[in-house]
Amino acid sequence: MRFPALLLASALLVSCSTLPRPGDSALSIRPAESGDPAAILRESARQQGDPWKRASRVTAELDGEWSAIATRLQPVLTDPGFRKSSVETYLPPRRETLQIHRGPDGTKEVRRRPSEIRVSRNGSIDADPESKAAAALVADAYVAFLFGSSWLAENARDLSLLDARRGDAENCHLVAGRLKPGFGFAADDHFIAWIDRSDGTLRRLQFSLNGLESTRGADVDVVFSGHFRDSNGFLWPRRFVEDIQRPLRARAHQWDLLRVKSIRR
Repeated sequence: MRFPALLLASALLVSCSTLPRPGDSALSIRPAESGDPAAILRESARQQGDPWKRASRVTAELDGEWSAIATRLQPVLTDPGFRKSSVETYLPPRRETLQIHRGPDGTKEVRRRPSEIRVSRNGSIDADPESKAAAALVADAYVAFLFGSSWLAENARDLSLLDARRGDAENCHLVAGRLKPGFGFAADDHFIAWIDRSDGTLRRLQFSLNGLESTRGADVDVVFSGHFRDSNGFLWPRRFVEDIQRPLRARAHQWDLLRVKSIRR
């Protein structure tokens, strides 16, 4: 991740993450727990109600706050002038996402299809390549955040189980894998999904950020909490907290799912 020298000097003081790095080849030589990672992921999706397979349409209303350091390091990705609240419509059968973001500078609309991204701001087309790449990364990542294990079970490959670690990981299966293509325009990304051993809920998702030149080599994680079921039996997280893990350790973003409406297939 690229950022000014002054911020780099301060970042080096806090850049030691205790979490494993997604895609780290050294992880594969450590003792791993026994079990089938694909089966663990599928069971987590089943416990969730498997909305990526069973919903035809999901509409979510979100609202959140960016940290000052995140907006300074990555102004294009965070886009704080437009990305404060959003109404997002997901069409899983078509793998299509429509995001309507609102912020102090106005309204940003993003339409994401598997091979297409369209971005407009206050009614005018935004054709800037970096802006489009950032919007594609965000749109794809938010599908993973909301649909969790259900989406991962269909899209992940090269799965493995990592060894249980100290703290929270002792209560979770750590399922590592790869996404190809990755988020946005990335050829691939790596992830680690923390799945609760007791109830199969996805508690944390770590992932790389290869979709932008300015974030390549960085990794972040999102912690999910406050889960609830909607009228169709789909399980959704209510609270999302995102932290940068590398190259520095810092809070990036916190947001809430205010309302969700799903339609079953």
